[in-house]
Amino acid sequence: MAYCCLVIYLSSLSPKDLPDQALYIPDTVLHFIEYSIMGVLGWAAFGGGGGFPWALFAFCCCFGIGDECWQDWLGRSRTADVWDAATDAAGAFCGLLISMVFWRR
Repeated sequence: MAYCCLVIYLSSLSPKDLPDQALYIPDTVLHFIEYSIMGVLGWAAFGGGGGFPWALFAFCCCFGIGDECWQDWLGRSRTADVWDAATDAAGAFCGLLISMVFWRR
């Protein structure tokens, strides 16, 4: 829950409020890392069942879409981008997959 609040907080910042170092890293890389962490944290909290955790993946995808809509709604020089949402989904998938492989319960 706290991580989701952090993601929304960071999405609420305008580009000029972000640290200069963040602007040197491509946006897609930041989205991928952010949602990979969300996938790992989701697995840590709710994973461990048999098979791939599709419900956790769906949550991360829906949260990513909602996050993009939030950015567009705020209108602080940030807009919604379908490719950002796709990168969020890819990051969440990889985070969950890595957790399943390396974090046995």
